[in-house]
Amino acid sequence: MNRVFRLTGTIGVSLLFAIAAFAQFPKNKVELYSHLDLAQLGVDSGNDCWGYTSPSGREYALMGCNDRVVFVEITNPIAPVIIDYIPHPSSTWGDIKVYQHYAYIVSEATGTGIQVVDMSQIDDHVITLVRTIPSPSRSHNIAIDTRSGFLYTCGSRNGTGTTMCFDLSDPANPVQVGPPSMTEFYQHDIMPYTYTSGPYAGRQILFGASEGRGVEIHDVTDKNNPFLIKRVTYPNLQYCHQVWMSEDERYIYVNDELDENQYGFTTRTRVIDVSSLENAHYVTWFTTGLPAIDHNLYWHHGFVFQANYRSGLRIFDTNDDPINPVETGFFDTYPENNNRGFQGAWSNYPYFPSGTVIVSDINRGLFILDVREAVTRRPAPNAFSIQTGGWVSGGLPELKSDDGEYLRVQAAPPIALGAPSIRMTIDGKSHSTTPKTLKFGIKLGVTNTGVSIKVEMFNYKTSTWTLIDSRGLLQQQQTFEVSVGGDLSEFVHPTSKAVRTRINLIEDGTGISLGWMANIDRVWWTITP
Repeated sequence: MNRVFRLTGTIGVSLLFAIAAFAQFPKNKVELYSHLDLAQLGVDSGNDCWGYTSPSGREYALMGCNDRVVFVEITNPIAPVIIDYIPHPSSTWGDIKVYQHYAYIVSEATGTGIQVVDMSQIDDHVITLVRTIPSPSRSHNIAIDTRSGFLYTCGSRNGTGTTMCFDLSDPANPVQVGPPSMTEFYQHDIMPYTYTSGPYAGRQILFGASEGRGVEIHDVTDKNNPFLIKRVTYPNLQYCHQVWMSEDERYIYVNDELDENQYGFTTRTRVIDVSSLENAHYVTWFTTGLPAIDHNLYWHHGFVFQANYRSGLRIFDTNDDPINPVETGFFDTYPENNNRGFQGAWSNYPYFPSGTVIVSDINRGLFILDVREAVTRRPAPNAFSIQTGGWVSGGLPELKSDDGEYLRVQAAPPIALGAPSIRMTIDGKSHSTTPKTLKFGIKLGVTNTGVSIKVEMFNYKTSTWTLIDSRGLLQQQQTFEVSVGGDLSEFVHPTSKAVRTRINLIEDGTGISLGWMANIDRVWWTITP
């Protein structure tokens, strides 16, 4: 297929549409880059979505629709370009996943099979349907373990509904392996996961949303001998719909599609502890406070991104408290209301390197969103130490809030001209090992004139301190924030995500009086993943 579709007319038309949409959709800390409605996509309804980043770094949204998957370049998110589409028999339900440069498409329509799409030439706006695997003829969902290279179809309607497995050693030609079904019961959706360390290293696990049975945890390492490890239920279980795991492998987050209707709940997300698979157990739930039904969710950089039908995209921060996260932003793609109903946001994809997030909406098509403000965190310090100077009063609590209560540090005589009279190291924690922006902020004052500050960040790659800012200080309290440049991942510990900043307060050598103090009210980092 070499048909090429571009966003019609001029960029001006698109921008006018986007400007009108800004006023149309309720939002908080999430902005609209652009929007392609159903008419622009050439379809009657939307369903799932996924994303692909080519080796060149260009980004593509794969938008599931009733009778096709539409491929859209979103490298410039305010000017998306429709490249092409792959048709399939019409169905309300469809799903797409990506492995290497191949997309795999399924739907509930008989005859869809598994469509294998080559995206190796997508930068030239060419995609190719390589083949269609005829069995299973239709499936509800598809999932890929990208570490082990196995594809799983969920709700494949062979008999009572099966979970089939395909080897992607040759990704253009998936080959079925194992028994007719890897699970005993229908799995509505799964998250396949291969452990690379710890007690489960090397084991391939399916975390399955198994309808009214709850979450089923299967070991599928031996494709000819899969087995159930544990089934986890939770209070008021109705229809376990979809699950996703946190990066630290401790929790999975679960949405139940029918409990809001059945019990009158507000949107309820379950949290299950899977740190021990054999002893996995339900922990708690959290809510948006709205009645909308939850649908698909994903976890990235410590944030849970939820597509919750009529209340749109909801973003929760799990970094400080993974079982009681705080909502940090939203974009409502269904502005009519937040009631219970099966309209609005179907799914989302938060894994583009740029940080762009897409949302697929049943009624309104593809939304391309800027979530930077919602996922920017300003962590407070978790420790500090004074290398030069003397502690007078205050401590860590004083560094965490802007409240007029100070950590007071007495200057010490410098050991040499230009040496710091006060040197202090401050420790914190990032939520990303590859931040796109990293800043350090401080509010402080000194009791004398003639003092300057040098701010350094610790480089974990070179194990050295890097100067990021130098300036003179005023006696009164002042607040400033400085940006870190270069490869920001070097300033975040690759496993613990620690960040370290060192401040040096230096006398200018003009004979100011000894005994001056620094009054530090607050320090923080501003980090965008």
